[in-house]
Amino acid sequence: MTLEIGSKNGVMSLLKARWLQCTVVAVLALTWWRGEGWLSDLRRLDEGAIGERISAEAEAAKQAVLLPLTIDVIVGANDTLEVIFRKLELSVTDLASLRALPDLRRSLDRLYPGELLKFGVRDSELVSLERQLSPSETLQVTREADGFESEVIVNPLERTLRVGEATIRNSLFQAAGEAGLSDSLALRIADIFRWDIDFVLDIQPGDRFRVIYEELSQDGTPLGEGDVLAVEFVNQGTVYRAIRFEHGEIAGDASLQDDGDFGYYTPDGKSLRKAFLRAPLEFTRVSSRFNMFRRHPVLNRIRAHRGVDYAAPIGTPVKAAGEGRVRFIGNKGGYGKVIEIQHANEVRTVYGHLSRFARGLRQGERVRQGEIIGFVGMTGLATGPHLHYEYLLRGIHKDPQKVALPNDRPISASRLGDFKAHAAPLLTSLENGQISPALLARVAPPTSTGTAGR
Repeated sequence: MTLEIGSKNGVMSLLKARWLQCTVVAVLALTWWRGEGWLSDLRRLDEGAIGERISAEAEAAKQAVLLPLTIDVIVGANDTLEVIFRKLELSVTDLASLRALPDLRRSLDRLYPGELLKFGVRDSELVSLERQLSPSETLQVTREADGFESEVIVNPLERTLRVGEATIRNSLFQAAGEAGLSDSLALRIADIFRWDIDFVLDIQPGDRFRVIYEELSQDGTPLGEGDVLAVEFVNQGTVYRAIRFEHGEIAGDASLQDDGDFGYYTPDGKSLRKAFLRAPLEFTRVSSRFNMFRRHPVLNRIRAHRGVDYAAPIGTPVKAAGEGRVRFIGNKGGYGKVIEIQHANEVRTVYGHLSRFARGLRQGERVRQGEIIGFVGMTGLATGPHLHYEYLLRGIHKDPQKVALPNDRPISASRLGDFKAHAAPLLTSLENGQISPALLARVAPPTSTGTAGR
């Protein structure tokens, strides 16, 4: 059973599945009860035997009802493990138990849009969890009598290098589908460039992309796409390139952000990851832009609008735009429920009109970029549900949509040569639209080459 849990229909499907499971068991039990076999048994069994038989059948029915339900969850753009647990109505105690295990914390810390998680659920309790850590490694978590245990299963895979490319007519996903590429791969491309390209507002007909990726198989059975090794995206004439680089290849480089085992970098070694998100939520539209002479919709007088209003449904998760410390959390005049975060280099961000704050968030607490800090509302002076977002540099308000966002830390000078040697055959393959011999030679057999979307 596969659910896109961001939708109400996904949750209702889960509830219907549980109801159907119980109903089928009850009908089968009633049918057997009324059958001739039961009446025949009544004639032969004494009262004690009948009682034992009833108890045994009742226990069997109970166990059948409690069989774990397997749920496949496709991770959405805003999903964290906490969000998924809440939408599946799973125990917060189980979530805390997973977070408390040191060997699981990093494996479950960051989820990627488009990836698949497999949950085993019984009576709102987590029975099992499966996550693909890499094309050849699967994390399996199971509930035991004394808590959760985890194991990483290694699966030998065959990898075929592919080149996919497409020109956009309507949307990234339509173009990817027409080129024979999956929605999951399209999501990963959008995720790689999310700091530079707004895939809701910025995409135009004629934009194009070319991607080098792995196609995986096992014993001749296709398993879908593996890692995205390099990608070029042309947006409104501007060319963006990204190279995947394993952090383990430059272990000990303190310049790398500590958010996983790999990152994406420009050809000259700069991180594509920005120190700040351009927009701290998934929004439907910009309802009011940065404007120092705007007429306030509630006060009906000219009043500077020192931020951007992002319209979104009440309850939409709001994320910290960058790493920092909570400077203020509470109610403040027209802002309503508001959070202020102090960042490095004299940058401060403000998140207003929230409906509520993330559970446990306190003043003085450190937050990471992308961490959910609150939820969209319309508290304070607001005419509809939206997030009011401000960006201040040295105490001066800047337009969040136009301010130049600093990049995260680049690869250090001492390691830059290693990175450029790694990137060279990937860049050649991007330019030529086919896998270069140098890239093919670097990958162990039985890797082969191919082209998609040509």
